[in-house]
Amino acid sequence: MVLKFDQPDPQRAEKEAQARALSDAELRALYDRTRAAAQQARAVKDMEELYRLVRGTKTLQRLADERGLIFRSRRPRAERA
Repeated sequence: MVLKFDQPDPQRAEKEAQARALSDAELRALYDRTRAAAQQARAVKDMEELYRLVRGTKTLQRLADERGLIFRSRRPRAERA
């Protein structure tokens, strides 16, 4: 499962409530899966799907922030230079 939103998304409140009910570890895992799906969509140049997934990652970052958690993207060390 990944978190993604259409613009506008009539189910946004429901999806956010479900994500808000997750434990910290489950929320982080959902963020990781959503971000991986976004990277895959970017690689195949599926911009519409990428936009939906990016909305999901930003929402998950906001929900994490509400809990005092920080979710940052993690790039492999070789790419950080």
